[in-house]
Amino acid sequence: IDGTLVEVPRPRSNSLSNRHQMWYNGRKSMYAVNNVTLLSWIMMAFFYVDPGYPGSFHDINCLRRSELYQNWRDHFHHDDDYFEYVLGDPGYAGEEMFIMHRIRLRVAQPDDNMEAIDAFNAVHAGLRVKVEWGIGSMKRKWRKLMKKFTKSRPMWPAATIGARPKA
Repeated sequence: IDGTLVEVPRPRSNSLSNRHQMWYNGRKSMYAVNNVTLLSWIMMAFFYVDPGYPGSFHDINCLRRSELYQNWRDHFHHDDDYFEYVLGDPGYAGEEMFIMHRIRLRVAQPDDNMEAIDAFNAVHAGLRVKVEWGIGSMKRKWRKLMKKFTKSRPMWPAATIGARPKA
């Protein structure tokens, strides 16, 4: 799982009134939408995409507002004998119920199997690279779509989160 920012043109102030600052991501210095993406590392296919959160939202805030988070037990199997997890980066700290992070060596105990921890971290890192590649391909497609969108629309629709554009 990962969140990804996709750059969009600066919204005009009259289209989103004074709320256009929600779409600005100060860390990246751009207007953007944030997306929750979940990829299958086996087939490199998107399993889940929830687009359209303001660029000012952090990855964990987008996830917590998504249907995936609200109904994670419908998507992942958890019982006494079998658990399904999603691999995630440290941006999803605190969501260990279904997101597994790499194991930090500073939290390892002296009696832990360090070879197993190193092997897990290496596999985790390799799969995370594949996820980033998949997200990169999505961003390339998004850029093509946005070029068509900006040429066909004089401004963004007068909508904010949860509101429908006027017809």
